[in-house]
Amino acid sequence: MDAELKDFISINTAAKKLRLEISDILFHALDGKLELFYLSKKTTKEALVPCEGGTLHHASPGEFIHQYLPLLENIEYVDIQLGQPLKLNEKAINELILNQQFSEAELYKQLAPPMEEQSSSFWKTEREVYEWEKDIEQYTSISLDQVQLFEPELARTTDIKQKVQNTGTDNASNTALKVIGLLMHHLAKSPRYVSGTSPNKSQIKELLIDLAEELNVNNYGLSKVDERLLANAMNYLESQKN
Repeated sequence: MDAELKDFISINTAAKKLRLEISDILFHALDGKLELFYLSKKTTKEALVPCEGGTLHHASPGEFIHQYLPLLENIEYVDIQLGQPLKLNEKAINELILNQQFSEAELYKQLAPPMEEQSSSFWKTEREVYEWEKDIEQYTSISLDQVQLFEPELARTTDIKQKVQNTGTDNASNTALKVIGLLMHHLAKSPRYVSGTSPNKSQIKELLIDLAEELNVNNYGLSKVDERLLANAMNYLESQKN
């Protein structure tokens, strides 16, 4: 990829610019509609070992693992440079969705040559193959807030771009989001409606329900109001700051 460090933005910044939840971006990436990256913090050489899949093997009571055969004569070596964009694979994205972090090892497997179709082979890093050795350095975990998006490519991603355009042309909806966001910040001046430095969305939702009862307004939908609406209002308000 021909890119400079300045071309990348964090997933948090991208979510605000697109007015999307981070989870939405992750699912778009899982569907192949955009790519996620991690910028390498070091220069290193990584050994990748092709392995043949095998049958399930009993590990401990109630626990099974897949056996595999490492083909050590076909090791591939890849050089990683400081600041190099490393693409996240499907497993890394799934781990982000479920655990908000993933193993650094998944970054390097993406650099290996593709396996033949219909093959039962897969890549493991050399350290994963020899993970039973006590002196092997453990891989670090990459957290969600370290994930980056390539901004120029993001602008050309049709599905995401269209969603932003649709939101941008809906002036009434944007004005409503702005009003909601401003009112949330006003409420956050009270200790009851603030969480840290941000408005407390859960408490504000409860306030809406109480107000509906007080004014004898049908509260249908309020008890199930999606806090995503309040989150979208906050994100939109951030994007409107001078």
